[in-house]
Amino acid sequence: MNTPTFTGLRNVVKREACAKRGDFYRRYDLLLANWYLLTNRIQQEIEAIREDLHRDLASWQPHHPEPDWNAYADRMNVICREGGTRPALRLAN
Repeated sequence: MNTPTFTGLRNVVKREACAKRGDFYRRYDLLLANWYLLTNRIQQEIEAIREDLHRDLASWQPHHPEPDWNAYADRMNVICREGGTRPALRLAN
């Protein structure tokens, strides 16, 4: 059979989840690097996203799916555009 092994599929899923997390954190780092140049409103939006993510991760169980990292990365992109900061490039899948 030419089907991938279960372990192979699990590794692919892990790599994709890692890429999504990395995508989010690159955007987050970009905004933090420019923190003092951002308006108070944008700083509050970043804090709200951080709190939402913290809450999602605190309630996450290993047998449940991870938080939607793409949604968090997209929220960060919106803030990057509002703050005049160039968003990090999205990873190719």
